Amino acid sequence: MKIKKTALALATASVLAAPVAMADMNDWEGQSKDAWLDGKLETALMLNTELNNFKIDTDVDKTVVTLSGQVSNETEKELAGQIAANIDGITDVNNELMVESETEASDEPNVAEQFASDVNDLTIQAGLKMRYATSDGLDGSDIDIDAEGGVVTLTGQVPSNAAHDLALEIAQGYDRVRDVEDELKVVN
Repeated sequence: MKIKKTALALATASVLAAPVAMADMNDWEGQSKDAWLDGKLETALMLNTELNNFKIDTDVDKTVVTLSGQVSNETEKELAGQIAANIDGITDVNNELMVESETEASDEPNVAEQFASDVNDLTIQAGLKMRYATSDGLDGSDIDIDAEGGVVTLTGQVPSNAAHDLALEIAQGYDRVRDVEDELKVVN
């Protein structure tokens, strides 16, 4: 009889403890989902070139997003809210972003835009160097490439007018090049 009472007490205790354990598991799953949604949102904001995601803070609680921080204008505030609302799994967005005054916005350099521009310039330089090195028409050329803001400056020496024209044509046709400044010299 004593064994039955003990077994009954243990069974009752485990049945009563199960909802507590399930609640802890559901809470963990909810926090995990919120963290996953926050990561998706941060990535979406980072990939958008119109926003400075370094100034936008995100918080996800029970699939509801709160955006805080600063943006340059109302359009950026609305865009950030729309990006958040379009993330699958987010149920609501509290857009508490503040719009900077015009003087604040113009005094601070946009770090994200400058970083993207620098990466673009380095990509252009490396790509053009590779194309020039593998081009048969530019044998014997000594071309220096500088890129700033998508504007490429070519300096150095080429062996012929044909090599000069080819170097310019390659640079002008390269992806993300806005303009080419020609400072090449033809040396026979």
